[in-house]
Amino acid sequence: MTKRLLNTESLALTLWNLERCRLNGDNPDQKDIDDALNWIIKRQKEPGRYGLGFAAPTEQDYISSKLPTGEKLHSRAGTAHLLGEEAFWALAKWRGPDAPGIKEGIIGILGRARRSPATLDKGRYCCTTCSLSLWRAIIASGLKEGLPFVERGLSTMSLDRDSKLGWKGFQFGYTVYALSSLEHPLADRELKYSGGRIERALRRIRRSEDPYGLKRLGYENALERI
Repeated sequence: MTKRLLNTESLALTLWNLERCRLNGDNPDQKDIDDALNWIIKRQKEPGRYGLGFAAPTEQDYISSKLPTGEKLHSRAGTAHLLGEEAFWALAKWRGPDAPGIKEGIIGILGRARRSPATLDKGRYCCTTCSLSLWRAIIASGLKEGLPFVERGLSTMSLDRDSKLGWKGFQFGYTVYALSSLEHPLADRELKYSGGRIERALRRIRRSEDPYGLKRLGYENALERI
């Protein structure tokens, strides 16, 4: 029996269920998909959302949420922002880029980013993890005015390359997962740089490090891209 997509206790788990299903090419019942997406849209009006159009996390999310690749989220603001951006991604992929709240929410965040020229010039918003989730949401939305922001971010990533085929300040698993979803030559450039480490990481991955199966899928997608 197919696992139910909607988990009303957790926005994160609902999102990761949807994404795993999409990446695996599964064909869940349409009602199951609609139940999950309609619940996400309803949460765009709940207290605790990060901004206009963002889906609000649940209290359980604030206690135990992890990134789709298994790394722990450490702050309430970071949790609300990242899950809100990932909700935009899910809605755009399942309902299309004109799904409720997506473009309005991203335009609002880009407006906030413009208040901090130092991070705006690097194509960043808040931390590196939040930046990656915003890049994903922008690309999924098709928002043309957001593309220069993503391109600046991808361009400046090379300045953060370390000596270990990763990037300083970027969590490797989620970074590869996010880059593998961005169909852009600049994302491909960073994946090619990190290709050897991705291959090794995929061979050594453990279930405890990949509770939702999305780190493995991210690595596999990245290697297919390069």
